[in-house]
Amino acid sequence: TSIAFPNKLWKIVQSHPFQSIQWVDDGICVAINQEAFQKEALAQRGPHTVFETDSVKSFLCQLHLYRFTKVQRDSETPDSLDEFLAEDAAAPSAYSKLLFYYDPNFRRDDPHLLKRCKQR
Repeated sequence: TSIAFPNKLWKIVQSHPFQSIQWVDDGICVAINQEAFQKEALAQRGPHTVFETDSVKSFLCQLHLYRFTKVQRDSETPDSLDEFLAEDAAAPSAYSKLLFYYDPNFRRDDPHLLKRCKQR
């Protein structure tokens, strides 16, 4: 059987090879750099397939299906994001490409809560 979407997502956010998705706000929210995530995670096919889809739009629909909420962030970047953005030379535009998603049961330090992440 395939791993449920929230579990797979949690493993990816935790794994160092993936630079396009990171924990922010002390591990209660994820930041996704859309363009980089598309290339790094969604475009992988064959034995390296991460998600069933290669479309950012489908991936975001999946987040919504699992009750993740898109959250707006002001342009005050927390320290953890400075490093995340430093990889993109044009930081202000890089910041605008970031999407922030939150789910109360999706937390860096509480993987046992993942079983509460249910589809709508």
